[in-house]
Amino acid sequence: MEDLIEKISHIEAQITLNINLLEIARGYCEYNFDKACEISTLGSLIEIILDNQQNLAKNVDGIL
Repeated sequence: MEDLIEKISHIEAQITLNINLLEIARGYCEYNFDKACEISTLGSLIEIILDNQQNLAKNVDGIL
């Protein structure tokens, strides 16, 4: 049982790190939104990935 909890904690830590990195990237895209079409597309993609990561984090929290 401890091994499962340890694995889930590790996954949760990775998800949290990804969420933090995606939030930084989203902030960068929002700041540079007017500089290129690619930035706005990348910003939209990051928003989708961030939402997915946040949902995964909630599901992991529900398990524990």
